[in-house]
Amino acid sequence: MLSRALVWQLARRYRSTRHTSGFIRFISASSTLGIALGVAILILALSVMNGFEQALKQRLLAVIPHVELEAVSNQLDNWPDKLPALASVPGVVAVAPYIKANGMLRKGNQIKAAQFRGIELALEQQISDFADYLQSGSLQSLNDEQLVLGSGIAELLQLEVGDSVQLMLPRFTEDGRLASYSNRLLTVSGIVHMGGQLDQSQVWLSLTALNKFLEMPPGAVQGFAFRLDDIFAAQQMARTLGQVSEDYVYLLDWFRTQGHVYQDIQLVRGILYLVLTLVIAVACFNIVATLVMAVREKESDIAILLTMGMQPARIIKVFVLLGSLNGVVGTLSGALCGVLLALNIEQIFYWVTQALGRSLLDPSIYFIDFIPSLLQWQDVAVTVALALGLSTLATLYPAYRASLVNPARVLGQR
Repeated sequence: MLSRALVWQLARRYRSTRHTSGFIRFISASSTLGIALGVAILILALSVMNGFEQALKQRLLAVIPHVELEAVSNQLDNWPDKLPALASVPGVVAVAPYIKANGMLRKGNQIKAAQFRGIELALEQQISDFADYLQSGSLQSLNDEQLVLGSGIAELLQLEVGDSVQLMLPRFTEDGRLASYSNRLLTVSGIVHMGGQLDQSQVWLSLTALNKFLEMPPGAVQGFAFRLDDIFAAQQMARTLGQVSEDYVYLLDWFRTQGHVYQDIQLVRGILYLVLTLVIAVACFNIVATLVMAVREKESDIAILLTMGMQPARIIKVFVLLGSLNGVVGTLSGALCGVLLALNIEQIFYWVTQALGRSLLDPSIYFIDFIPSLLQWQDVAVTVALALGLSTLATLYPAYRASLVNPARVLGQR
């Protein structure tokens, strides 16, 4: 016990002594600060990446289908008869029919291209949470004379709930050439604000209305959209549902349309982890320089301790503990700052946007206009363990060199 207390007292004394040169104190402080900054930024970056992944799942993937079976030919007939078999597949939460068409919306001199989606409202609300993002109006019902708009379209065309807008759908000849277009005057019953490109392009209509506008047979749809209990099983589930389907269909899943967003999040997470780990490593190995200079400065003290009978192993422990104190102080202070930043980054981002007078994330491009954050304590634990491990590793060589000091040479020069 006495030797352990002596090791601790020596390490603490060497760290706090005023006789240490100013340059050594500067290098020591810079290494501690570097570790703290690296740990704090790594915890914050991982939390933000977790937040983006959570936002992807809870916002974007909550309003788009996880899997779609889309007709290769013109249509799928008698959709109500096919719905039960598809809904009974294990892993399927809900299924809804749809019809998609590209067209134009016009009000006055303003024209906007849009993608029209014909839906059965009760079934669509089981596979999509788009009704939760209703900005104005109502989604209690959707009749053949109404439509629901994304907020970006409504803003461009200066539309409000209750306004009338002209819908223009193209008509094609059998060989695929544009023949003419059909006009319909519909009323805006709701405006939805979800963020991103969906607000700039999406329009929802009644399934029967779009069926009639496109002159499709009654009961015909373009495809079925699915919501799954496991979004990451979408590719496998698409193949399974394709085997259950009686029709010749394309197998579509969210990875084809939005998978790049998820992959980008994972790529950025990996790059940030690598880069910031290297930053922490560089800061930790500044401890090497600190200890090498400290050993050189304390050679006479080490020589005296060795001549008094102190074992070289104890000398090693003294300098390992001396260097580790920098790592512990930097790691714990950085972890505290990182956790505080991760818990408050959304509010900080809000203050910055208020000060600048504009959002740094354009909602017309990104699916969110804020910085999300999800602090996971396992990320904090891994980051702290990594920093402590690297800082301890950096002390081993200088501490070993301290134990090799030759007392006769050092004291003989005095």
